[in-house]
Amino acid sequence: MHLSEGVWLTLRAARLGVPERAGNPDIAVTIEKSSPTERLDLFSRACVLSTREAELLGHLILGADTHLTAQRMFVSENTVQDHLKSIFAKTATTNRRTLMARAVGQ
Repeated sequence: MHLSEGVWLTLRAARLGVPERAGNPDIAVTIEKSSPTERLDLFSRACVLSTREAELLGHLILGADTHLTAQRMFVSENTVQDHLKSIFAKTATTNRRTLMARAVGQ
């Protein structure tokens, strides 16, 4: 859940008690500030990024440049650039700074 000023919350729900018991068991709900990993995962799924595109975005978020990302993913730098172009198109962004800000909610 996104609130104003870049604040993201994660809501979790779980049934309390024994699952086999008949009736409607109580449900506990927790609300926590979302971690960058949770935000990145949600962003990747919402933008329908492929597994490799999401992996590439994760490397960029950690500060890797094109060369280092290519090494870590065992692909060429041209392939990294191709994936990045696809990510820009899917996320309606045009540069890495805007992409990363949107991905981690800042």
